[in-house]
Amino acid sequence: SENAHFGEVCRDCGIGFIGPPPEVIMKMGDKVSAKSVARKAGVPLVPGSDGLVESEQDALAIVHRIGYPVIVKATGGGGGRGMRVAHND
Repeated sequence: SENAHFGEVCRDCGIGFIGPPPEVIMKMGDKVSAKSVARKAGVPLVPGSDGLVESEQDALAIVHRIGYPVIVKATGGGGGRGMRVAHND
């Protein structure tokens, strides 16, 4: 499960949880944090922003550097929710 709280409850109850520790689940659940962790570990990354994109102007500067199409994604969430493909400005 991608549920850090569930992992914490298991740990608190002395139940062995097969999977990453809750702290890792939390870090990987946030896209900005996950990308930072991956970068520090030397994992190859797809071109994109280096963190949270704060404005339309920032987004356009990034996309003009890397090219279209791009996927715009919320930092939280999962399962593809909130993802949108952009083919132009």
